[in-house]
Amino acid sequence: MKHDRMCGSRCLGPMTFSVGLTGQCVTLSQGGQLASRDTSSFMNGLVFLSRTVKVDEKLCIRIEDRNSSWDGALRVGFTSNCPQRNSLPPASIPDLRDTRGYCVVPVPEDLCRCGVELQFWINYAGMVIVQENGGEKYYLKAEGLNLNNPLWVFIDLYGSTSAVRLLRSRRGSRSSCPVCPVDGMSGSNWLGRSVERQTSEEEHSYNHKTETRKVQKTSSYWKPSLFLVQHANQTTIPSRRECSELTRAGLGVPAQESRGVDVHWTWQELNRFICSSYPLVDLDGIDFHFAKADKYGRLWRLQSNTLKKLKKELANNVLYIVPMTDIVLNQIATHTISSVMNANTFSPLHSPPPVAQQRHRLTSTSSFLSDSSRNSSVEDMDFSSLLREFQHMHLSGSEHVSVLASRNKVLQSAKDSVSNSNFPWTKIPLVTFVGEEAIDCGGPRREFFRILMMEVQSSLGIFEGQPGHLFFTYDQMALEEQKYELAGKLIAWSVAHGGPGLKSLDPCLYQLMCTQECQLVDFDWRLIPDADIQEKLQKISSCKTTEDLQRLQSEHGDWICECGFPGIYRREISIRDVPKIYSYVVRHYVYLRTSNMINQFTKGLNAYGQFWDMVRTHWVEFLPIFTNMHEPLSRSTFRDLFQIHWSKSGTKKREAEEETIRYWELVLKMIEDKKPKAPQNELHFEEILAFVTGADEVPPLGFSHKPSIDFYQSEQRGCRLPYANTCIMGLFLPRVVKDEVDLYRMLLRAIRDSAVFGRT
Repeated sequence: MKHDRMCGSRCLGPMTFSVGLTGQCVTLSQGGQLASRDTSSFMNGLVFLSRTVKVDEKLCIRIEDRNSSWDGALRVGFTSNCPQRNSLPPASIPDLRDTRGYCVVPVPEDLCRCGVELQFWINYAGMVIVQENGGEKYYLKAEGLNLNNPLWVFIDLYGSTSAVRLLRSRRGSRSSCPVCPVDGMSGSNWLGRSVERQTSEEEHSYNHKTETRKVQKTSSYWKPSLFLVQHANQTTIPSRRECSELTRAGLGVPAQESRGVDVHWTWQELNRFICSSYPLVDLDGIDFHFAKADKYGRLWRLQSNTLKKLKKELANNVLYIVPMTDIVLNQIATHTISSVMNANTFSPLHSPPPVAQQRHRLTSTSSFLSDSSRNSSVEDMDFSSLLREFQHMHLSGSEHVSVLASRNKVLQSAKDSVSNSNFPWTKIPLVTFVGEEAIDCGGPRREFFRILMMEVQSSLGIFEGQPGHLFFTYDQMALEEQKYELAGKLIAWSVAHGGPGLKSLDPCLYQLMCTQECQLVDFDWRLIPDADIQEKLQKISSCKTTEDLQRLQSEHGDWICECGFPGIYRREISIRDVPKIYSYVVRHYVYLRTSNMINQFTKGLNAYGQFWDMVRTHWVEFLPIFTNMHEPLSRSTFRDLFQIHWSKSGTKKREAEEETIRYWELVLKMIEDKKPKAPQNELHFEEILAFVTGADEVPPLGFSHKPSIDFYQSEQRGCRLPYANTCIMGLFLPRVVKDEVDLYRMLLRAIRDSAVFGRT
């Protein structure tokens, strides 16, 4: 703690590896900043950092050594689960990857060269990003990772990567402080000290034969020619053109020449070798079998169950790898959405233009960045930085505009306010709800924007579909009435002043709106709100034979033509074109059909400070604003939001308050465990947060100060319920409570009965 105080508030804390959280083959040195793996094995190289990290904290490492005897390379990852020494697996994939609360990222092998510096981080959109300094970015969506909880970082020194050095971390203008030489590893390694190392000498000497066997060029050495096909029902070898397309997409012939295999390998080792040869495809998740081609080009499944038999049966032919389910092409060159939103392996999105070009485009078309940010790389700006710069550029810090709102007609009240072409959207809104005396010191404004965004989704009539998968309606009357533009203005107004965004667009639609290419072959047709369109899309996706395709042409050919695919009637159309037909039809229905509505919507967003231009340029960072990526609040996160205002220690009031807080903690546990059986009696953390602050989640830029818990003295007669003040963000609890059930009931009644803002 002394070291942290000396570093000051601009320091993120020292960054070292944890002594107590390393794999069996890992050795730490140089003050815990260098981790090395014994190269006699390609596994047991897991190592954790000694402290948790923050969202958007960029960690920089350098590859210090590699061993070409092994396939595969470095993996990095994040977890919201507190790591335990006795549960470290030998490798992060598949053990940690398949565990909820973990995100594992296989770093592309061509980046893992000696001396290369890499940085990786996770942003508020839940995207893990890896980048060689100044190079292309690689993205992976972190599924099931709760960003509200503390995040631990781990590195897997796997395969050819045998040594990694921690360099630094950076978040905005803050950076990690150097490790104090006096403290060494013991001074900063709090996590390592907290986990007792119980590994015995027998565990250290344990050395599995299949993990430590090196591949050497002996008489058992075999180097097969590999080729990964795309379809599970593949019966013939691909044409020459298809071979080239598959290879460019990450299938086909492996991009990097392998060293080969040893015929003494186990079947599991062979599968691992195959998976590592195709890092852009999740072969481990979809499974596969082997085949060879006869002289007519037909594929026949191989029945061998050992490497020696496989080599003998294959002879000098190509070893075809056939997946058990069809592989969706990543199409790196065309930047698909599947590689961003749903992929299990890394895929690069399109390379951003040089920083100089980016600055020119941003300053000439949108002008939302201040001079201070133009002097730094746009690539370094995260969502919070972008939004603060936008506010600094456009909003007034002192001027206010009064907004009179009816609680039952929030949308109409907002429409009346912004209908004036000279509406001062840059001024801070002071919201007054009709019939309520609360003065807006922040609480009414948070409440107003929260209700407004819900009504924009449900009451304006321009969206349709399921929650989290909304699409634009095709409504020409609404277009004529400028409703789509109104929605854009209201959303930009809310986000600009710290309110929530829409948080409900379908992710595929959002990416198409941001001019990103999107592969739609995996789009779930059940998300379409129109039952007739659902039925037609289902028929397209279920086409498996030539007869099915002919039936589709006769029944729905004209409709498919109207959707922009006249090729449905071409003579050369085949069953292999069905995914393309499906993609074109989906794109037409969810995006092209409503392009006029979308253009008016983005025009409304741009009406306030060219907001949409900023979003489109930084579309990944703004995913949480426009799509449903919200993780429910956990008990620990919700509890940590509050600070408690205690009475003086040693007094009777303090004793009563401590008893109330004990029951409060039990109430939070009841909410987490969903103890009340009746749904109408269930409380949620978001409900309590809205009761206290006016917002049902932490705002994009956080609260201005921590919400608090205060206390009041219970009355001798009657029962005064807990109450809240959303402006000061204070929750008031009674000092005398019978038990946790009584406090739960009081909170439930107070929240459900407080239909009017600012009253108890």
